[in-house]
Amino acid sequence: MTNLSWSPDEKYVLIAELNRGQNDMSLNVYDAATGAYVRSILNEKNPNWVEPEHEAFFPNSKSNNFVWFSEKDGFQNLYYYSIDGKLIKQLTSNKFPTREILGSNPTGTEIYFTATGANPINMLAYKVDLKGKQTLITKEEGVHAVSVSTDGNWFFDEFSNHSTPSKSVLYDKNLKATTLLVSKNKYDGYVMGTAEIKTIKAADGTTDLYTRLIKPSNFDPTKKYPVLVYVYGGPHAQMITNSYLDGANLWMYWMAEQGYLVFTVDNRGSDNRGFAFESVIHGRLGVNEIDDQMKGVDYLKSLPYVDGNRLAVHGWSFGGFMTTSIMLRKPDVFKVGVAGGPVTDWKYYEVMYGERYMDTPAENQKGFDEASTLNYVKDLKGKLLLIHGTSDDVVVMQNNFSLIKKFVEAQKQVDFFAYPMHKHNVLGKDRVHLMTKVLNYVIDNNK
Repeated sequence: MTNLSWSPDEKYVLIAELNRGQNDMSLNVYDAATGAYVRSILNEKNPNWVEPEHEAFFPNSKSNNFVWFSEKDGFQNLYYYSIDGKLIKQLTSNKFPTREILGSNPTGTEIYFTATGANPINMLAYKVDLKGKQTLITKEEGVHAVSVSTDGNWFFDEFSNHSTPSKSVLYDKNLKATTLLVSKNKYDGYVMGTAEIKTIKAADGTTDLYTRLIKPSNFDPTKKYPVLVYVYGGPHAQMITNSYLDGANLWMYWMAEQGYLVFTVDNRGSDNRGFAFESVIHGRLGVNEIDDQMKGVDYLKSLPYVDGNRLAVHGWSFGGFMTTSIMLRKPDVFKVGVAGGPVTDWKYYEVMYGERYMDTPAENQKGFDEASTLNYVKDLKGKLLLIHGTSDDVVVMQNNFSLIKKFVEAQKQVDFFAYPMHKHNVLGKDRVHLMTKVLNYVIDNNK
């Protein structure tokens, strides 16, 4: 039971209810005074999964008509319903995902929302009226953070893109723009390399995947460079965006200055590309994702300035699962791997996330066995460092300990480092220690 909302007249409660398999969802209405079931407004089924991510949005405080998010046509779009279950209007029919509702005007006749637009590495702001007329609010490409005034007459927009560190713009209700502030580049005076955003084909041969390649400031195309591949690869995450630094972390630019190329590809299964793109992972976590990462490796090896014998890979959480999986299932590709907080067997992960993508072990034992890194320990060839926070309540330590035990049984040498009292992410001043350890391990072992 999820995404609870109250109707504006406070007579009803709306709740999205999913079955255990998360492939059958009903939006149900209950009497707020008695708790009695009133009706189901809508039902969605999908052989992969149904994932309600937003509660009902009521654009007008004097009406119980509401807006609902749904991916049923392949992309998350907005649908306008009455409380009695009548579909009044599909408000958007975009071939790109709607992400968040920002609000509505006081009369409830316009709804403001964010969406990627046609270029999936952007995040833009739009408005749509109750007849389905859609208008783009933001005028420049990039990643926008927009807030709406309470009277609906003003839009404050702060955004960045590949070439704009930060810009603040005020739009009036007619979308006339006034620039309030253009921020200076806070990295002026620092020696930094450059990032290139390109696309390659996925392992299916047709789907475009976005890539980011960071080069050092003194890049020499006649040299051969080692590469660090940074990977996440899982659902609800997008590593490459049209923001300043293109979604990269500063340590990636530091690593480039040490004579490395730093590469990332957002494989199928990652965010902001629609349901078909994301749901190819269902029942076989790691399979299509690894295949796409190998296409990234093929691309790297096609570049004349890449040393294909000196490749390293690093990731955290789902990226730790990907790093470990790649080191074990593609043992001849990477010389070094550093996996932080990795899921090593999906039976150890929490059920709502795990079963959405993998179903239960009883339903999909073959898929769980295929995805389990514990089944591939004998194939390890490269140097592997495993890292975990001792208080991790997201990916519990059992994941890493189970894998280490298998390595010991197989007489395989790996390295392990624990961060005492840290949860799933190592934050604060200790993060400097973490990234120093990760990058030094790569540099020391990728020679």
